[in-house]
Amino acid sequence: MNKKGYLAAGCSVALLGTIVAGCSTKPEAGTKAADDAKNAKPITVTWMRYEHPSQPLIANSMVVQESLKRKNIKLEIQSTPQSNYDDKKKTLIATNTLPDVLLVKQDDISNFADTGVFLDLTPYLDKMPNFKKVIADNPEINKNKIDGKLYGFPLAQKVGASQSGQVPVIRVDLLKKLNIPTPTTYEELYQAFKKLKEAYPDTFPFTSRAANGLTGTENLINPIAFGMGSGYTNVSGAKIYYDPALKQYKFGPAMPQFKDAITYLNKLYREKLLDPDYTTSTSQIWQEKLSSGKSLYYMDNTGFGVNFNTALQKKDPDAQFDMLPILASDKGVKRGLLYQLDHLSESYAISASVKNPDKIIEYIDWIYSEEGTKLFSWGIENEHYTMVDGKPVKKEEFANKFKDKTDPGAAIKSELGTSYLGFALYADDTVDIPGQAKLMTEWTNKNLGYIKDGSAFRMAYDPAFTKEEREKLKQLRTQLDAYLTQTMDKFIMTDGAIDKEWAAFIQQCKDKGSEEIEKIYNTALARVK
Repeated sequence: MNKKGYLAAGCSVALLGTIVAGCSTKPEAGTKAADDAKNAKPITVTWMRYEHPSQPLIANSMVVQESLKRKNIKLEIQSTPQSNYDDKKKTLIATNTLPDVLLVKQDDISNFADTGVFLDLTPYLDKMPNFKKVIADNPEINKNKIDGKLYGFPLAQKVGASQSGQVPVIRVDLLKKLNIPTPTTYEELYQAFKKLKEAYPDTFPFTSRAANGLTGTENLINPIAFGMGSGYTNVSGAKIYYDPALKQYKFGPAMPQFKDAITYLNKLYREKLLDPDYTTSTSQIWQEKLSSGKSLYYMDNTGFGVNFNTALQKKDPDAQFDMLPILASDKGVKRGLLYQLDHLSESYAISASVKNPDKIIEYIDWIYSEEGTKLFSWGIENEHYTMVDGKPVKKEEFANKFKDKTDPGAAIKSELGTSYLGFALYADDTVDIPGQAKLMTEWTNKNLGYIKDGSAFRMAYDPAFTKEEREKLKQLRTQLDAYLTQTMDKFIMTDGAIDKEWAAFIQQCKDKGSEEIEKIYNTALARVK
């Protein structure tokens, strides 16, 4: 927690990374000032975030080395697999044993800001010109404030390379091989699953995973419930969602369309068309199943399909995952759920007990700067990329080192420590666009087209709550979330449970505060409007 390290007073030390404002003249080589700067003890900062299976975190990556070289900040990276990061993070917050900097969700900030565990960044805002500009360019960040105070540095996106979402993706080569019509409805998808299972009995056509702070159950239900006309969780993980048709927050399970979705999933589970391990499947296991032919369909981040195709085509050149159109329910609902282009619901919070808040804040503000954005997004100019017609282009001799990797782009980012899954705070994916797989570009254009025609919607961020609302939500969600977690799988896995117990289940949800949660969210939404 308490890291040793200090900076000698005076302009000479500040010159290492322009750490102290107003001291920007580089000391002349051989002078005492230069020697002092060279010998200054770096500030050590413990920095924790989850490690995505497709982009491992390297302790001494390029950005770690350059942070020390340019800013005299020695990063000690603490990584935890994404699959159990949420549990570890919550334990650290609850016991106030945080590292200096910790990646959290807005839900964590809402629940724990009042305890004093996180540093209030508001008094430092005038010392952060780069971050203030990002806020001005991305006013949605202001929704993250708690009673007017900001407790986290959000993962904003300057330029995105793709638009992804939880839309249907299937092995189209197998549909063609078995003369199965391209599904356009959930009923047609079910019929396709049956034929796929008959032809490939060792597979479970539909598989899901735990990811992005959501359990495997939540990640399974979310897109189908939304697609059929209701919903389940929001970006923060709360069991409530924003309905774009109704223009208000709703507790999904109370809607008849939600029961339709669970009935559908129960049918898939009963007929062994749904992976029985959906509750425990990690992202890594999920990827292995889809890239090896053990599973044939998913409703998750579309972009993964490019990697699955690469792996599958090594054995079968005709293997091909591709997007289906947005599917329609038997009630005529037709809509898909897409991700936000940025990740404002995820932020880096600073421990309130950190010893060097000013220096850490100056360092983080630098990451948001133009220099920091380029470094943490593209690497070092003329070493990892060059500028061509005003745009960054990957250096061929550097990129070629990774051409044999399963996902060359992710391997490069892992080596450098760049991008959203690395340590960027204002990610600029411009450098990835020229080398992007053709299929990824096609999927992005399709998803953007669905937004334009009104059949797909980006996940909504929470409105800002008052202190009283936060306390009430914390109390209500604790009991309701626990009940839903222990109950929902029963309806998916157990025959007859929906018919016998659904009404009692909904009443229990009401008794545990589902209607109150809905009211609090919509009251907060009305204030925003």
